[in-house]
Amino acid sequence: MRAMSLAFYLNTLIGGLLTGLVYGLAALGLAVMFGALRVINFAHGSVMVAGMYGAALMATVHGVDPLLAVPADAVGLFLFGFVVQRLLLSRVLDAPEPMPSLLMVGVALTLAGGLTLLFGAAPRSIRLPYVGDTLVVGPFLLDRLQVRAAWVAVLVTMALFMFFNVSRTGKAIRACVDNPFGARVIGLNLGWMQAVTFGLGTAVVGVAGCLMAQIVDVRPELVSEYAVTGLIITLIGGLGSVGGALLAGLLVGGVEALAGVILPPGFQSPVEYGLLVLVLLVRPLGLFGQAADLPRHRERTR
Repeated sequence: MRAMSLAFYLNTLIGGLLTGLVYGLAALGLAVMFGALRVINFAHGSVMVAGMYGAALMATVHGVDPLLAVPADAVGLFLFGFVVQRLLLSRVLDAPEPMPSLLMVGVALTLAGGLTLLFGAAPRSIRLPYVGDTLVVGPFLLDRLQVRAAWVAVLVTMALFMFFNVSRTGKAIRACVDNPFGARVIGLNLGWMQAVTFGLGTAVVGVAGCLMAQIVDVRPELVSEYAVTGLIITLIGGLGSVGGALLAGLLVGGVEALAGVILPPGFQSPVEYGLLVLVLLVRPLGLFGQAADLPRHRERTR
């Protein structure tokens, strides 16, 4: 009985870590956006749920596998993020805090209300032929949908790293983040690069939502849940830290899964809050946060 109990908890932990990889992908999108603009995108919960609804719509109406809906979700939300940055956020970047953050709160509420208006308040689920299938790996039983979502999250993360380290556009974005004035001197369009980065980060968060749609039912309440979870992961990992976002996603996913089976229902959120408080008591800037990552004066983009 004790061995069975240990195997159960290990399987639960592994399932949480797989989900944590998707959480980490969403937090990675937040880190990318914060690194470029030094603004926390409080609309990430709404964007993630928008990605979920996009996957659910493609699956229920057109019969498309959620994984095949990832490119369409990514393109649509990239354009959304690009437009939001160019038409709205760029106009308040020079304003004192908390104006840029409050603007993103307004965008979040507007997007959340629009999603509820379009899709209603009833939960939506994606019925796949292999729901409930398990993969046997030694003594472990892995949920096939979680494994699929985790693998795509890893692949997207690797593609994002390759983009920033190999492509000319990615290197140009890094130059704008590291030295905005120098980037202007060599002829880079800072405003355009910021918009591309914000759109890219938005697309990554939306892709994470598309992956989560395989695992949980889509419902409007997830906007606030994912907004809080994403913020917790970002603060635990450290603002603007890519590695911290990925590690914190795994940490929160594992803790959340274990809390769900060890503690009474409803205690998952308090455990996440407690984990955040514990980390910030030891590391006030997060696990990998640096003082240089804190908000600073932003370069004018217009």
